[in-house]
Amino acid sequence: MSFIRIVKPLPTSGSSTTPHSPNRFDGGKRRRLGEPMRFLLLAMIVFCGDLPASESGSNWSWHKQFPWVFSDAEQTWQYWRAGSDGNFYHWKSSDQSWYRFDESLETWLPVNDSGSNSAKEESAREETITTGILQLSLNHDGLTREYLLYVPSSYDGSEKLPLVFNFHGFGGDDFWHLSAANMTGIANQQNFFVIYPQGSLIEGYSHWNAAAPSSENKSSADDLGFVDAMISSVSSGYELDTDRIYACGYSNGGMFSYYLACQRSDKIAAIGSVAGTMLEDSYETGQPTRPVPMINLHGTADYVVPYTGGSGFTPISDVLNFWVEKNGANPIPTISNLTSGSSTIVENSVYSDSNGTSWVEHFKVVGGGHDWLDLDLNGSDTNSVLWDFFNRFDLNGPRTAP
Repeated sequence: MSFIRIVKPLPTSGSSTTPHSPNRFDGGKRRRLGEPMRFLLLAMIVFCGDLPASESGSNWSWHKQFPWVFSDAEQTWQYWRAGSDGNFYHWKSSDQSWYRFDESLETWLPVNDSGSNSAKEESAREETITTGILQLSLNHDGLTREYLLYVPSSYDGSEKLPLVFNFHGFGGDDFWHLSAANMTGIANQQNFFVIYPQGSLIEGYSHWNAAAPSSENKSSADDLGFVDAMISSVSSGYELDTDRIYACGYSNGGMFSYYLACQRSDKIAAIGSVAGTMLEDSYETGQPTRPVPMINLHGTADYVVPYTGGSGFTPISDVLNFWVEKNGANPIPTISNLTSGSSTIVENSVYSDSNGTSWVEHFKVVGGGHDWLDLDLNGSDTNSVLWDFFNRFDLNGPRTAP
């Protein structure tokens, strides 16, 4: 087992800075990130600066202000805590026991019945409500499927919270997508859950099946059922507002969000896509059973998923028309020219109904490439733009009090 002796406190998640970098792996030949890369990625997500440790190869995550350490030997995350008695403790899930670090022996010893009351009391409280980034898995359709669940630090179980799914691109990774499209900040501010699922690997590349079973899909993995299973799992362990479940994604993840809206319109309140489009099969056969609000962000210089379509990819103009028709909006949009940052031109098109409800919204980023578009619209980034749109709707349509 990998042990690290903590010699200074970790900063809280609220005080950390997350570098924002585009997901470069869409279309690449990737499986899961190797453990060294996962360590680097988690460090980027959680904090800046060095954390002195006796073994530099260990991997860190966090839970509130308390660290977790990944044991390479046991292939599991171990929870660490500083007790009020000055000792360090960790929770070992395999035998449901607390261990105390003995400095003189430089090893971990099990806490007996006369051990630290503070650790036991804290354990009981933390077992009741766990917040932060959680690495979870479930069995579905004969496969072990993994996902990251972010629980906002303010969550106490007293109210039902919304949920946002954020799907990575083709060949991507849940951890890497978390770093590129990190919604944890806005989730903390606005109090909602976020799930970063891991795409299937059974055909050699991580992916999402964004159409009905056909040659357009990458495998036979049941991704729709996986989403159903994640919703069921979260709702069984947390207070989930099932009227406010949203889905968005990057590239292939955006394509899957469109397909999800067509196939699960009874569960998904609104969707968003960044650098993604509808596959031709989904575009031609998709029949959502209710209006599903849609927001789309796409760059004109995207040469992987071209703005004008091609190679089985539906042109963005046709995608907009599809959702305008399904949602009963006016096909003539209200257009505003915006500036992202100091120079990037963004054309914002809003399609509303006769009541003024904006059911479809599009951000055309002039010169934008194939990445998680890094908008800066009067202080609002891409994550904020997506959430502000989602927050206006639930399964019943426009919310009366966003």
